[in-house]
Amino acid sequence: MNLKEYQKRVIQEVETYLDRVAALRVEGETRFASMAAWQDLRISGTYTPHTNGIGQDMPNFTIKVPTGGGKTLIATQVLGSIHRTILRDRNGAGLVLWVVPSSQIYRDTLKRLGDRRDLYRIMLEHAVSRRIELWEKSDIHRLTPAKLRDSLNILVIQLASTNRETKEQLKFFRDSGGNIMQHFPPEDDVAAHEQLKQSTPNLGIVTKQGVKTEPPDGERGPWLVATSIGNLVAMCKPAVILDEGHKATSQLARDTIAGFNASVVVELSATPHKGANIISRVSGQELLDEEMIKLPLNIATSGQKSWKDALTQARDKQRALKERADQHAITTDHREMIRPIVLVQVERTGKEQRGNKVRGARVIHSEDVREYLTQRLDVPERAIAVKTSETDDIEGIELLDPECPVEWIITKSALQEGWDCPFAYILCSLNNTGSGQSMTQLIGRILRQPYQKRVPIEELNESYIYCLHRKAGTIAREVKQALEKEGYEGDLEGVITEPGERQQKRTKVARIRDSFSSLYNREFDGKIYLPRFCVVSGHTAEPLDYYRHLLARIDVDAFEYASIDWPLAEELMKAKDRFYRISLGEDLSRQYETEIDLYEPDTQVRAWLAASLPFDYLSFKQLARIVSGVCDHLLQSELRLKDQLALVKFVVRDHIEAFVRQQLDEQTKKAFVDLYDAGRVQFYLKCTECRFEIPPEIEVRATRRLRNDEDEEFKKSLFDYVDESEFNEYEKVVAICFDDDANILWWYRNLVGADNFAIQGYRREKIYPDFVVKDDANGRELHRVIVVETKGDHLAGSLDTEYKTSIAKYFERVGKRVTWQQLGEEFKDHQFRFQVIQETGDHGRDWRDELRGLLAAKD
Repeated sequence: MNLKEYQKRVIQEVETYLDRVAALRVEGETRFASMAAWQDLRISGTYTPHTNGIGQDMPNFTIKVPTGGGKTLIATQVLGSIHRTILRDRNGAGLVLWVVPSSQIYRDTLKRLGDRRDLYRIMLEHAVSRRIELWEKSDIHRLTPAKLRDSLNILVIQLASTNRETKEQLKFFRDSGGNIMQHFPPEDDVAAHEQLKQSTPNLGIVTKQGVKTEPPDGERGPWLVATSIGNLVAMCKPAVILDEGHKATSQLARDTIAGFNASVVVELSATPHKGANIISRVSGQELLDEEMIKLPLNIATSGQKSWKDALTQARDKQRALKERADQHAITTDHREMIRPIVLVQVERTGKEQRGNKVRGARVIHSEDVREYLTQRLDVPERAIAVKTSETDDIEGIELLDPECPVEWIITKSALQEGWDCPFAYILCSLNNTGSGQSMTQLIGRILRQPYQKRVPIEELNESYIYCLHRKAGTIAREVKQALEKEGYEGDLEGVITEPGERQQKRTKVARIRDSFSSLYNREFDGKIYLPRFCVVSGHTAEPLDYYRHLLARIDVDAFEYASIDWPLAEELMKAKDRFYRISLGEDLSRQYETEIDLYEPDTQVRAWLAASLPFDYLSFKQLARIVSGVCDHLLQSELRLKDQLALVKFVVRDHIEAFVRQQLDEQTKKAFVDLYDAGRVQFYLKCTECRFEIPPEIEVRATRRLRNDEDEEFKKSLFDYVDESEFNEYEKVVAICFDDDANILWWYRNLVGADNFAIQGYRREKIYPDFVVKDDANGRELHRVIVVETKGDHLAGSLDTEYKTSIAKYFERVGKRVTWQQLGEEFKDHQFRFQVIQETGDHGRDWRDELRGLLAAKD
């Protein structure tokens, strides 16, 4: 199982921090190492230091992961980081306390970590390189010193088991027998007990009044350390995993966890408590990008007062999704079977509650829903399960099993926390007796994406909500609040949609303003064309194609291999250093060096170089000839490279890659110029493939309308809506300049993508200009369309800027010499220009002056 990118990032951030804590402790900083490391690494937020029950520095940090982000998997890998850093001396063994907040999460954690075939268990064993032993508080008394020494022992407990005021009465802290006694001194060795109590002062001792941490007043010793589970845990100074850490905020809970003498506390939470030391944050967008969750949520409302209609709508959607899922299963040879499940939330589930009324209306009971599904909606009885405090039809059932028939789960609130099934697609809330709070608590149960992989059928990548007798707008607000409680605050833009909106981001349709489209009412009625370079052969024309017209003309044997002058001697020495084996003595000094005597032969390195170059549009034969030409020259100029090319093969590969790109650019540029000089590179708008038509309407993001400095809408934008998110700050200022200029008729913001205007130059990648501007003739002889590319100061003088400037010059030359009369009388005086506008122009000239001069020019 491969980790997601955000999971790798989180684990790396945690390990970097823990590694710094360990380093500071080695340097002698033991009291405040956790806080000092936080400050050294400049982790955001103020660190609140913590100590354990015996006053030792206790790193305590929180990983913020939204619901569905794989907190348990992250926790297993963080344990590996802990045992590689601050607990390195334990060599992966010892005790871990895994604290969970609810019985559902408790059962799920035991199931995942207890199954030796489960990927979580496998990855945990790999992370700590130790055998894993899983324990509950009911059987931890069987833990032997040998297992504690040789295995990583994980004790899973519920928070409620340890944070009671009357904890002395709990079995967890009682004196007990069994294997646990082997961890304590014999009862007759009073001195050993006293020494153990001195080394760990907060251990409970056996008194006449029971187990106490301090001797009762008036009672004389000697006292023996209690052979309790609580004492064993405290003696082991465990690493603590605190699942849903925001639920352990009471002082008693915090004191209890610290009282276990934790060596480190790792909290995992979707919504960390105030004051948490948040070391790493995972956003909802990261989960969506990594295909972990099903979004957007589609919210519907029945529009009826009948719960039966709402249930019918959910049934129809479930069957539609099932049909799509069956289609998908066929395409994957049934390796990715999906069985869409509906969660139905009812108002009552108790046996004595059926038929009850609230405010004169009969409550909707789980059995009412079951009967309607089977008797009216043709749902098989075996496809329905009820999950309540009294009935648990899904206990022990593997819902992901292809043979499992369950497609409907009826509940009131029993699935609110910890329940996890990625096949749950639809939430149908029939709660009509109060607020939507109980409904929104179920939102997180339908977010997880099956197999953590999106599928080609979009409906199977989304979630669905049906609610009775409530407006979708009201539900949407409540769902947003619910998602915030699941850790998705700040990630909600475009997450929630109403039926019919399938975009993952809010979009809208922008149209050409009527005042502009009416200007184009002749042969090209209402249409606006932009030219592309085309290549003319006789009486035919075709778009300039990088591969056929340019790349096909290159000759790799003509590459300028003699120009290669790479400083590899120094790299060769560095490479040999990396291949030294160094033996360290007790004083950590270097004793001797041994050079590795086995290298890849040069012939093998050459083959590797040809295979690893990222030019899939060149043949392997061409790549082999390039590598041969480069290596032959290198060996001639640097004799020491012979038979040692393997030492610098990565450096050489990077050099060759840059060299090939440069040589390709030079040869394809020459091919382009040759075509231009021969008069074959032209604009030819009558060829549909040689022109780009600005469509009358486009779909754009809809986050916030772009406005000018006076907070007014733009008047000269070609389309009636321009979104602010599509502009950087420099581009915004340029747009304002266009809109204010009297010489401008309209301007158009061009975007990157297959559906937008692009110019093919002599490089493989196309140029997507930022703006297209049509000037207002206003007495000029020429009507111009100006294509504008903006470049900020940080890009001034870059190779990309130089390339685009070069292409712009050819674009303008072609645009000036084309005969427009062939397009109709109305086009005979038109001209196209392409201009690169840098934030700071030549000789420090302000870009505004350059732009105004361009727009005011008469030719």
